[in-house]
Amino acid sequence: MKKVVIILMALATFAMSAQNKPAGKKENRTEAKPNYTPEQKADLKSKQMTLVLDLTPTQQQQVKQIILKSENEKPQRPTNWKEMTDTQKYEAKSAMLDRRIAMKKEMKQILTEEQLTKWEQARSKKHGKHKARQHQGKK
Repeated sequence: MKKVVIILMALATFAMSAQNKPAGKKENRTEAKPNYTPEQKADLKSKQMTLVLDLTPTQQQQVKQIILKSENEKPQRPTNWKEMTDTQKYEAKSAMLDRRIAMKKEMKQILTEEQLTKWEQARSKKHGKHKARQHQGKK
């Protein structure tokens, strides 16, 4: 009899804990993300780069203009990446890489060699963290 009661209590505990999962993390993530204008994004990113790279005021203004242009040209994210055809995915990815190449060329004209190296290292570190987080969710 004791064993039956213990088993029932264990099952009840598992059933209760299984129902307490938070509702869809992906849906909540977009709601929690602040909805900044392109100008606000450019301002924040340029200030962040100024702190990391020790930009001069003229460099800061030039970087802000590049980021603002990039933010304004950035297309809207597709609502569902999985529903896109392979051709659409290829075109979207190709356009994104073209924008990155153009931005890097512009940044080379503004930043010193040391600043450019720091910027590229920071970008690759950020990219690595994003990839790690992305693969962590697939397990």
